Formats: sequence, C-alpha cells, structure tokens
Amino acid sequence: MQHNILRDTEVTKIYLVYLDSNSVKRKESVKLRFMDNKECYFAGVMPVNFVKPKKKTSAELIVYTEDGVYKSNVVIKESNLSLRDIIYTVSIPQKWDFIQYRNSSRKKVQLPLVIKFKDDFIITAQTEDLSLGGISFFSNQNVSSIYKKISGILTLEFPQDLIINFPDSRLVVETKFVREKLNVENHYGEVLYVYKFLSLNSDEQMILKNFLMKLN
Repeated sequence: MQHNILRDTEVTKIYLVYLDSNSVKRKESVKLRFMDNKECYFAGVMPVNFVKPKKKTSAELIVYTEDGVYKSNVVIKESNLSLRDIIYTVSIPQKWDFIQYRNSSRKKVQLPLVIKFKDDFIITAQTEDLSLGGISFFSNQNVSSIYKKISGILTLEFPQDLIINFPDSRLVVETKFVREKLNVENHYGEVLYVYKFLSLNSDEQMILKNFLMKLN
C-alpha cells in the first residue's frame, strides 16, 4: 500500500463486512493484531449466534479515520475461535477507495507554501488544490515517516495584489499529513501529498471561504 492506512494512528474504527456460512450478512468490528507482507490478522469480539465464514470468503474492509473512510475488497482466508474472541486471517488490501470528510469542495489553485517543523525541517512546494479542510501538493522532496506523524506550521502565500484579510497576505496555520499518492498521471517521479488544517479559527475560515468562492 502507498500509505499504510491500517497502522495509521488516526484510525478510529475498523469493520469487516462479509456473508457467513449461512449467507447472513455480518458487519463485525475488529482490531488489527498483526500484519506482514502477505496477511492481516484481525481480532473481533465473539458475537451472539456467531457462524464462521467459509474459507476464502470475499469481504469488504472498512477503515474509519479522522479524515474520512477507506474501503477495500479483501478475502477472509480463515477464522479461528478462542475463548474471548475470533481471529480473522485476511488478505492484504491492494487498493483503497477513499471518502473524505470535506468542509468544502477542493479548488485547483497554485499558491506557494512552506511547512516548517520544530527541528527546522522544511517542505517547500505549490498547492495543487485547496479547501477549508486542507491542501494537496506535488513534490519530489522525500518526507520521512517521522514528519508524517507530527504536525508542522504551514505558511500559505496569497497574491500580494489580492484583497484578502490575512496579515501580509499569508495564512499561517498548524497542519498535519493525511495521506500520499504515487504515480499520478503527468506527475511521475513526484508524490501527491495531502495535509489538513488543524487550527483554523472562525475568521480565517471565513476569509478562506470567500477566497475559494471567487475561484472558477
């Protein structure tokens, strides 16, 4: 996977949806116990009137995070019962579909940006798009895993000739990595990074909303 969603610290819920051996649809809450490069192992509470799924049962894995919902089609290779729970052995998700909790639609716009971290590591780029919830940008700059776990300070530069109420035409806000995507068409060799805003106040939201409404 391009970004290991299952090990994301912001995962709030994981569900496994499948038909059991009696063809009854089940949606079971599970937790990731272990994952290697071949299989995932999830633990779920033993439900009432539980019937094990057949081996190699098709299933849908649904992962809820603070930013949206990820879904992937997987296979339950087998399931094993213990005294307290059930362990599902599941194939590794190969492709995720993502539904974002957006505060507004994203608008294509190129604005210079800098993200600075406490140890003075800096990311410089231009926005690919912008919303009330955050930004995305392409970069060939290597961002190590540690900077995907901690927040930084984003400075977003707006055109000087634009009438906008940010001081010095700059939005300065705390931000944090959400996800990344490789091999985007026409951007080979670059990574699409998505970052969210963590601390926009009501005035900043209104100024940004007015700016977005003026874009085509």
